[in-house]
Amino acid sequence: MPKVVRFHQLGGPEMLQLDEIAFEDPSAGELLLKVSAIGINRMEIFFRAGGFGLPKAFPAMLGSECAGTVLAVGEGVNGFSIGDRVATIPGFTSVPGFATEMAGHECAVYGEQAYVPAEMAVKLPNGMSFVDGAALWMQYSTAWNSMVDTAQLQKGEYVLLTAATSSVGIAAAQVAKSQGAIPICTTRSQSKVAALKSLGIEHVIVTDEQDLVKEVARITGGIGCRVIYDPVAGKNIGKLLDALAINGMILIYGVLDLSPAMIDPLKGMAKFATIKFSAVFQTLLNAEKRAKMIEFVLEGVVNGALRPVVDKTFPFQDIAEAHRYLESNQHVGKIIVTVD
Repeated sequence: MPKVVRFHQLGGPEMLQLDEIAFEDPSAGELLLKVSAIGINRMEIFFRAGGFGLPKAFPAMLGSECAGTVLAVGEGVNGFSIGDRVATIPGFTSVPGFATEMAGHECAVYGEQAYVPAEMAVKLPNGMSFVDGAALWMQYSTAWNSMVDTAQLQKGEYVLLTAATSSVGIAAAQVAKSQGAIPICTTRSQSKVAALKSLGIEHVIVTDEQDLVKEVARITGGIGCRVIYDPVAGKNIGKLLDALAINGMILIYGVLDLSPAMIDPLKGMAKFATIKFSAVFQTLLNAEKRAKMIEFVLEGVVNGALRPVVDKTFPFQDIAEAHRYLESNQHVGKIIVTVD
């Protein structure tokens, strides 16, 4: 029987366990995939560790981003055939309280096979590998949701991207550049500067060595950034307000720092600042926005503006090591698990 990865209790990466389960025909609206590559995302780390509370039941399944081949097509599904090479858009999840309840099978992609909602599958662009396909949709849909749909970045304006060596940070830089905006990327480590520069990012601030606010002021001629895109939150927010331009917007898309965010309301009012929380599901669960995002990403892949950056791959049996590597924050780009 096909193997899947589940966790039977909350905890560290060692909780991930290979189990054998039987797969039947997909339900209406679903595809059954032979999985070839899996994208590892921070949300799965939090879920496994208990950051979202208890799963609906144990053993719990994981994952919403993969690439593979269609094995079977459920009733009512059009546009897909057995043998199609596809990747999933992560608009479904086993995490309670996110996305929508799944009417058929539980859709989770940490496995040799997986059920997925057909509306969240896209055929791979010609010539794209399964590894790159599994590195495509989470990062670029997240970046599009914030950079294009929410912030509506304009040509020539600066955008500050914190913790920019993540797959989403790199995708946001590419999306910003495709709109004619100028990304300013931050990293805590000098060792990651060369990797960011190699991606065509001109402005990189090493926050452990440089003053963020002073560097942003220097780069922008004292204006600050109209858009700041941040996955950290916590005590970092005060500095971000200082780096924000008048009428600027801070978009928070993660909470790597779980400490309370201390915000000076007078400073925020003086800058007419907007602080918004951004989640990719704002786009993925809206069919009209999702279609626009898909068109944008596929066009960017074809013209070369959007290029998935894969940091490291792990074999399926070492998926726990992939989780450990993501938790170590050593990566520059996406972490992928390959399935034989």
